[in-house]
Order: sequence, then structure tokens, then C-alpha cells
Amino acid sequence: MPKSTFNNLPLEKRERILRVAAELFAQTGYTKTDVALIAREAGVAKGSMYNYFESKDDIYVHVCARALEQSRTAVYGGIDKSWDIYRQIDHIFRKGSAFAMESPEFVLLYLNVSSVGMERFAEALTREVEHYTANHLRNLIRKGMEAGIVRPDINASMTAFFINSMYIVLLLSFVSRHFQIRLLEYLEIEGDMEELDREAILDQLVGMIESMLKPAAPLNDN
Repeated sequence: MPKSTFNNLPLEKRERILRVAAELFAQTGYTKTDVALIAREAGVAKGSMYNYFESKDDIYVHVCARALEQSRTAVYGGIDKSWDIYRQIDHIFRKGSAFAMESPEFVLLYLNVSSVGMERFAEALTREVEHYTANHLRNLIRKGMEAGIVRPDINASMTAFFINSMYIVLLLSFVSRHFQIRLLEYLEIEGDMEELDREAILDQLVGMIESMLKPAAPLNDN
């Protein structure tokens, strides 16, 4: 976490340093990003960076924690707790996709944490991210079961994992070239991402989740 000297900086300078650090970590990865490069791109002295943070690890953890906070606010901040599971899932997927397009570096940071050699950061960051999301989805599914709008024969924990996995892959497909190629290939789209109708993909994906969760309609005896 940052030292008090960092928190005493003007807001614009703090934001600039963190934005540059996030972009560099996302573009080149943790290992290839050094503190001197962050300082140079942010327009501050390298020595000053160590007045603000203990180490590069501290910078990375703070940048990722900030990305998590902004992502959570963007995606979950507008949710009305009275909404049912289907409206909430639709909201999460659409707001998450919009956030990924506006701040792709934050999604790429999430991907970077899964890389080989980043295990120590996974312990510091991943558990908090996934704990919050897993609890939210599991609770939605269980409440839906109690209300009779979610089929009772599914495992809530496994279903929450499945939904979130689809969400993560979707967001990565919008910002990572590797995942973009996969998406285009599976959807049989010739050309590039400009040919992609993101709203149509969201409609189909959210619709598939809804179809998977909803109880089967009762058979008509007539």
C-alpha cells in the first residue's frame, strides 16, 4: 500500500502515476515493467517513487486493488437489490462489458495475475475478488430457487462458477488479442472486431444463462 507521502500528493498527480502504472503493467506485464519506466512515463523522479511506495510489488498491489474497486463500483454500484437474478445478471454483463471497453488495462491486469510467477499476487488479490463475486452469485441463485424462478436441481456453487467464467472470458474477448481471435473463430466471423455486434453477443449470452437457469415449463396435459 502507498506511503502517506503518496496520499499527500495532489489528486491529479496521484491519478497520473496510477494510470501510467496500470497501463504499463497491463501492456508489458509485471516482470518487464520497472519502476524507472513508470516514473519516466508519469513525469516523476525514480527516487520519488520509492518515497511513495516501498517496492514495485507495493505499486502493483495498489494498482490492482484500485482497479478492483473501480470495477466493482462500475458493475455492482447501480444494482437494485430488489431486482431478480435475471435482471441482475443482465446488468452485470452489460456494465462489465462497458467497463472493459472503457478501461481495458484493468481487465488485462486481471489476466496478468493468472500468469506463471504471479502466485504471490494471486494470494493477495484473487481471493478477495472471487470471494465477493462468488457470494453474490450464489446468493442470487439460492434466492431465485426459493422464489421458484430458478430450477431447484442445479448446484448453486457450480452454477455461480460457470456464470462468472463466462463473464470473465467475455470481457477478455473484448480486450485481449488472443481471446479476440478465439471469439471470432468460434462465432465464424470473418474480419476483425469491428465486425462484432457486442450487443447481440450480450443478448445471446444472457439469454443462454436465463434458459439454463429457468425451470422447465409444465407439460400441458391437454
